Amino acid sequence: MNETSESIDYVGLLLRRRWVIAGVTLLIFLSSLALLSTQIPIYLTSALVLIERERDSAANTPSAGAIERSRDDYYLTQYKLLRSYTLLENLYKKLALASDPEFGEPNGVLKLQSAVAVRPVVGTRLVNVGISSQSPKRAMDISNALATLFVEQNLENQLYLSQEVLKALQAGTGGGGRQAYEMLPALVNNKLIQDLKSQEAELLRQIAEASQRYTDKHPAVQTLRTSYQLLKARLEVETDKAVSGLKTELSGQLRANNARVVDPARLPLGPVRPNRRLFILGGLIGGLGLGLVVAFLLDFMDQTIRQQDQVERDLKQSFLAFIPHSSTPKGISSYADLLAPTQSLSSEAFRNLRTMVDFAHVSAVSAPVLVTSTVQEEGKSHVATNLAVAYSQLHPRVLLIDGDLRRPSLHKKFNISSGRGLSNFLASSDDLRGLDGMIQDGDVPNLKILPCGPRPPNPSELLNTPKIPALLAWACERFDRVIVDCPPIFPVSDTILWGRHIRHAIFVVRYGKTRTPAIREAARRLDVSGIKNLGVVINAATAGGLSYAYYGHYQYQYYKAYKEEEAVR
Repeated sequence: MNETSESIDYVGLLLRRRWVIAGVTLLIFLSSLALLSTQIPIYLTSALVLIERERDSAANTPSAGAIERSRDDYYLTQYKLLRSYTLLENLYKKLALASDPEFGEPNGVLKLQSAVAVRPVVGTRLVNVGISSQSPKRAMDISNALATLFVEQNLENQLYLSQEVLKALQAGTGGGGRQAYEMLPALVNNKLIQDLKSQEAELLRQIAEASQRYTDKHPAVQTLRTSYQLLKARLEVETDKAVSGLKTELSGQLRANNARVVDPARLPLGPVRPNRRLFILGGLIGGLGLGLVVAFLLDFMDQTIRQQDQVERDLKQSFLAFIPHSSTPKGISSYADLLAPTQSLSSEAFRNLRTMVDFAHVSAVSAPVLVTSTVQEEGKSHVATNLAVAYSQLHPRVLLIDGDLRRPSLHKKFNISSGRGLSNFLASSDDLRGLDGMIQDGDVPNLKILPCGPRPPNPSELLNTPKIPALLAWACERFDRVIVDCPPIFPVSDTILWGRHIRHAIFVVRYGKTRTPAIREAARRLDVSGIKNLGVVINAATAGGLSYAYYGHYQYQYYKAYKEEEAVR
């Protein structure tokens, strides 16, 4: 039950604050549209690049220069290289972007770096090299140039060691160069060259032994020396052939590359920023969210009375009735609904109020009741008038007294004369018999009205005269119901003066108008004065809150069913 009540309260809050929510939502939405119109369109296009994992060099590559290329961070390194400052600086100079209005100095390279978007294609060796720019063509040109430059630089980095070795081989002449050749793995691993070297070593040993036995001109020594020269010449030839083959292989690697452009960038079809749909949707959702926050904040700060539980919980007073808001057309009396032959929410609200007052006032049926409020413009006279008309439909003798000597209004509501009335009786020395000539009939059967009469300059002094209790005693003897329309509690004390002789009051609170602290203080003054508050009437209630909306709905359904039953009969 509590959850249902809380849900009803929340929905009622949204209904009451619907215009606030709508206004804030519209404001934020229009602001987002205005902001959208100031945004510069940004275009994004990408070139698709394939990056294969590098393979180890052939066995002929020097083992001292081998590079580990199978680590997991290889591709991450390539992605970082695509956005490296050095690469982008070369691109910046190549495309002469210093004169470009978007990427010009200062910090032109950094601007270009922030525009680069490297997006790997998950599960593949492909990567999108994108550029965002205010110009679609500029974005396409820079993206293609960056992809091409990366491929070229990747080739240079990949073959850096091979180039160094090739340079060393090309510069390797004379004895020092041949000694460097002999250290190459391609020669060390060559079986023929190693066999020739073994034969060379054997001949050198034989020459050394022969030189110990014979002179240098001995035929055996001469034969061995000749064989050595022939073997040495062949070793040089085989060495040169192996080095030439290594040079050819290294030169072939210069033409190899593990990165290439698969798809060049194309002109983008439309901007990627701002996202118009997302911007508009964000404005709507953001505006609605802010509107709800403002609505809840306003409701939290709102200390006016709108619901029955506020009367019972915050004011610690009994609740009597909701009176619906009504705007009476000119020339139509404010109590016309009660006199109409058809049922209405307004007429039933006052009949319900009449019943509730009877229940609260059961111990003193003929005792007078005053109607008051906290401040002006809460509709106390409207409530007093319609309550008196509702009583006149049950009782043959009902008296309505205009007790507001400062701002009387009952003569206007009933279209009667205000030439003579309560103020004349209180100010004169006439006895009670003069009241008969002051009480007037309106257009409501069984209802008599005692108007205020001319407004006196000293209302408080007149209300302190002993004629008030005499007037009330006289009225209670002659009428079944006596209702006094009194001034509000603030800022005058007239109601308290009336309360010295009338011990029961009906307190009118206008829906969503007067703050709770002021109402609570007014109720406290009634209580201190010894006036029993029969209950609170919430006047001019609107359908903005569910408390009254449900009440009106049930009333409507009830009378709809009643009319259907009457039609069947």
